[in-house]
Amino acid sequence: MRKLISLSILSGAVLVCLYPFVWMFMSSFKTNREIYQPTLLFPEDFEMDSYLSLFSEQYLPFYSFFTNSLFISGMQAFFATLVTAATAFAFAKYSFRGKAFLFAVAILVILIPKQALAVPLFDWMLWLGLQGSGWSLILPGIASGLGIVFFTQVFRKVPNELLELAKLEGYSITRTFLLVLPLVAPALVTYGLLHFILSWQEHLLPLLLLDDENTTLPIALAKLRDSSHRIPESVGMAAATLSLLPVVVLFALCFRKMKTALVNLALS
Repeated sequence: MRKLISLSILSGAVLVCLYPFVWMFMSSFKTNREIYQPTLLFPEDFEMDSYLSLFSEQYLPFYSFFTNSLFISGMQAFFATLVTAATAFAFAKYSFRGKAFLFAVAILVILIPKQALAVPLFDWMLWLGLQGSGWSLILPGIASGLGIVFFTQVFRKVPNELLELAKLEGYSITRTFLLVLPLVAPALVTYGLLHFILSWQEHLLPLLLLDDENTTLPIALAKLRDSSHRIPESVGMAAATLSLLPVVVLFALCFRKMKTALVNLALS
């Protein structure tokens, strides 16, 4: 009976969470009249006009915005994972002057809201000549206090004997770090995916730092909202549905490694 009650509660929670996404997907096949009936889940006819108009770029250059988002989020996740992992390795396994202060700065970066850094970042990128390009988002996104704290806890579980053995073999710090990376592969995948998702859904900084032709897909979706209803609502629903695909695919591919990393971190 206890399992049955737990399963019923869990099933209800899953349905509540999934319903908005199902409604969004179904609405990509609806007419405006059907979309304005919130209780109507299934359309009368499953027409592909909204997807065809997106792929033909009738209303906006969908492919360009989609690839911009993939490039910015992918590069930011890759470099942020590499840099924060290397930094955390030094924090976890080596002693140096100012270590406590620098780690406190990493925690402080987590606590400072992005809204407070928006204007300084804009001025900095303008001075560097990067304002408007995708690199104006990639470079600031590499610095992640959350990644440093996360990987510091991960690397603390790596046996010190392994580092001593590498030192006896004459390995440099860089080579030792590369030697340890396969041992924390689930953590690398987990943080990389989380950073990709956060970057993919970012709105404030892309709105301030990117030109119109280099903007990301979440910002471009706002252009599909037309008060004159010249653009069918189903087109926006179709674009929103397609914008979820990279996150869903990456989550499905990385779920096992994420589960392993989170379980190990919880047990540490």
